[in-house]
Amino acid sequence: MSAIRAALATRLKTIPVLTVHTQVPDNIHPPAAVIMPGFEGEPCVRFDSTMARGSDEFLFTVSVYVQASDDTSSQVELDAYLEGSGSRSIKQVLETDASLGGTADFVRVREARNYGPTEWGGSGGTRYVGVDFGIEITA
Repeated sequence: MSAIRAALATRLKTIPVLTVHTQVPDNIHPPAAVIMPGFEGEPCVRFDSTMARGSDEFLFTVSVYVQASDDTSSQVELDAYLEGSGSRSIKQVLETDASLGGTADFVRVREARNYGPTEWGGSGGTRYVGVDFGIEITA
């Protein structure tokens, strides 16, 4: 799992100005992406997704946060990460190298959820606008 998480980070770091965290940090400096195992209550790993130890399926959440400066500019900035293509497209950046540098057989950005305002650091934390991407990897 660590190698896959590192490979995800390597791909995400190709997005200009995006700070990428492979572990949940105390603080973030947007625009930022945080990579976490699991997605929306689903298992982190499904073992033996193909016959007899052929491969496992890994699920990750990549949460992207931008500064909540004003309603329009924050959402325009976040929308660039949701595009199907382009220099900031999470989907394009991850799926362009479907092997994640040789650590995987397949990668798919399957969905985005929870678009909207959020806080980092608990109640009273800094406000951001964010979205969670569900990433499915077979390795």
